[in-house]
Amino acid sequence: MQVTSSNTSIQMTSTENAQRPPRPDGPPPPKGGVPPGLETAVSTLSEEEQQSATDMLASLTDEQQAELKSVLDELKPMTEGLSDEDVGSVFYEALSSIYNDGETQTASSASAVNVDVYA
Repeated sequence: MQVTSSNTSIQMTSTENAQRPPRPDGPPPPKGGVPPGLETAVSTLSEEEQQSATDMLASLTDEQQAELKSVLDELKPMTEGLSDEDVGSVFYEALSSIYNDGETQTASSASAVNVDVYA
């Protein structure tokens, strides 16, 4: 911070702001909400798939949400030029895979606990 008395100007230098990644416009999607930019693609899914996607999104753990974001970031360059219907299908498949893997792991953990209790 530098203060000069001749013109009473204040200059502040901060590297903190320069190191932060830019924030997306608007608030993050609500839990169970469709990730930003995929609303149109998801709207092409059947009503049943849309409801299923909403339910899955609402029940994802923080770890699963991070995994979904990572997968979507990796898939984004590959989906350029695809129709909204195709992008919606890719999103639904990725979401289903992450959700079902989490369900399988939870069931496996519960089974393992039961086996340990009865062993």
